[in-house]
Parts: sequence; C-alpha cells; structure tokens
Amino acid sequence: MDFGLKDKRALVLGGTSGLGLAIAKCLKAEGARIVVASRQIARVKAIAAELSGEGVALDISQEQSLREGIERIMGGGEVDIVVNNVGGPAAGNPTEIKLEDWDRGYAALLRSLIITSQLLVPAMRRRGWGRILNITSTSAKEIIPKLPISSTFRAGITAWTKEMAKELGRSGILVNNLLPGPTNTDRLKDLEKKSPVFYRSMSEESALGRIAEPEEIGRVAAFLCSQANTFITGTDILVDGGYTKAL
Repeated sequence: MDFGLKDKRALVLGGTSGLGLAIAKCLKAEGARIVVASRQIARVKAIAAELSGEGVALDISQEQSLREGIERIMGGGEVDIVVNNVGGPAAGNPTEIKLEDWDRGYAALLRSLIITSQLLVPAMRRRGWGRILNITSTSAKEIIPKLPISSTFRAGITAWTKEMAKELGRSGILVNNLLPGPTNTDRLKDLEKKSPVFYRSMSEESALGRIAEPEEIGRVAAFLCSQANTFITGTDILVDGGYTKAL
C-alpha cells in the first residue's frame, strides 16, 4: 500500500528516542521528510543526521521554548504532519503529588498540544490537508495505579481530539490519538532489569503474551498520518496487543 507520504514534512516531537524515534523512522521509510524535536541538543543533531532530516531543540513543557521552536520549524517550510509525543509525567498517589507536578503535567501533556495546533493548523487549513497524531497512553481508557496525572490529562486529550476533529475534518485535517500499550523502549528495558517479575506480568496481561516492539507502534502511526487514512478521525486507537481490559 502506498501511504502517499513522499515529501510530506513531518514534525515528530520527542522524536529522538523511544516511540518518537520509531515513528520518525517509519514515516521516513514511507518517504516523509522528518523534523525531530527534543530537549536533548546532541540527540537532536545525531538523529536528524541519521534520518537525513532536520532537528530543533525545544522544551515542550515550556511555552516560550515550544513557541520559538515551532516558529523556527515553520521558517524552514510547511508542516504537513505533527506527531505530539511526550514522556510520562510524575507518578504517585493523587492526593500526594505536588501541585507543581500537576501543573507541569498539564503544560507538557495538554497545553503543548493546544499551542502546537494553534501555530500549525492555519497553514494546514490553507493547503486543505494535514494530520495531527497524539501519542497518549492506555491510561486514557483504563487508569494505571499511581499515574493520576497521565490518566487525567490524557483523558482530557481524548475530548480535545474529538473537538478538533469536528472543527477540522472538512478542511482535510484528521486528528487522532494513538494509545500504545507496554513497549520495549529503553525505559521499559530498564524496568525489566529492576523488576523482572513486573515486566513479565505485563507480557502475561497481553492477549498476545508479549510486549510490543517500537516499530509495531510506528507502523500504525505512519498509517494514521498518511493519505491512506481517509476516514479515521477524532478517535483513540489502542495499539496494545489486547492489554487493556476496558470496553
């Protein structure tokens, strides 16, 4: 299947490691021109070179840094696709997590999406085509103990996505959320070393009896961002191997 991504310019936030990097590689394999963004300047440069793309250093949780970074990216050309990918927020019990951690979670998980869309959507509307994909978590569907910030704001992203899909659909812009289950990123590999029993339990909870590889998530992301996707918008796509029990 031709995804129709040749020469489409794709911005992948958090694109220098883990799921973000896997998605960037899958988009690159389909012919997209990649822009990766992350706080890690050295990683940005290295990954941009590896993908023969562009790289911009920015901090998604800091409004000024995010706005300046997006403006630099827009100065280099049109952005057809944006993948909003943010690392996990602080963990703990809901009543014990500090208010500043809640504020940081809101800024990184939800407010950043609002800012990037306000900056990038007008040009997508003028062109009559665009894709916005938010990488969230199964916590948007089924709470994960001690991750209340993730559950709260990612459920909010579900509502925001439906609003955006309604507003933008007739302009040729599709907006979706991808909800990955446990995936073999470096973060999870570290967890396997620290708690092999817990790691095995995640595999056992999956209907497939294993944890996903990053490229399995990346391939679904590439489809959702592509011209092959013509009728999926405003929804949560679980890519979790049957891990989530919620209906």
